[in-house]
Order: sequence, then structure tokens, then C-alpha cells
Amino acid sequence: MRKLFSKNRDGQSIIEFAVLLPIMLMVLFGITEFGRAILVKNVLHTAAREGARTAVVSDSTSAHGRVMEVLNAANITPTEVSILYDVPNRKVDVTVKTDFEVLSGGILDPFMGTFPLKGRTVMRLE
Repeated sequence: MRKLFSKNRDGQSIIEFAVLLPIMLMVLFGITEFGRAILVKNVLHTAAREGARTAVVSDSTSAHGRVMEVLNAANITPTEVSILYDVPNRKVDVTVKTDFEVLSGGILDPFMGTFPLKGRTVMRLE
């Protein structure tokens, strides 16, 4: 009699795993893509800083070359690199822009595509 009313729990863990796996994968891939975006943003700021420093002590041609050198080392293709001299205020402004592409497309469908990222540095002319 007792066996008639006992619950069979043989497939319970498989069902729980099937329900939680997509959620866990979204969290995992979301963390990975967010980390990549932070890395690219950091490289853009570094390239802008290096370019601004080179522009302060040299000229805009070598500053543009330094920005491209930093970006090429990180395998990032810029969409825009601008070096602006503000002579009356004695400043140089370097801006680097790129499009960040989400690679985890199948898992993170709402976040598919590219997102613009920008790094900017302003330094005083010496």
C-alpha cells in the first residue's frame, strides 16, 4: 500500500537542469561579452591617452601613428580617430571610436549587433 502512494522522482533533476541551463548560459555569455566590452573600452582609452601624449610632445601625424599602433596591437579596427588642437586654450583632444560586435549571438539575441564605443583624452600642450 505504501508503494502505491510514493512519488517517483527519477526525472526531476533532468527537468530542473533543462529549465536552468538556458538561464545559466545567458548569464555566462553575458558576463563574457561585458568583460570583452570593458576590455575594448580600456584599449580605446589607452590608445587615446598614448596619442594625446605623443601629440603633446610631437605632431599629429606621429600621434595618429601611435594611436593606430596601440589599436593594431589589440586587433581593434577604429571607425574614427580624431586629433584636435585647441591652441588658444593650449590643449589637445584625441578621440577614438569603434564598433563593438557581440559574438555570442545565438545565446544573447536581444543584444545582437554592434554597439559604438569611444575613448577620449584631453591633455594640456607643453
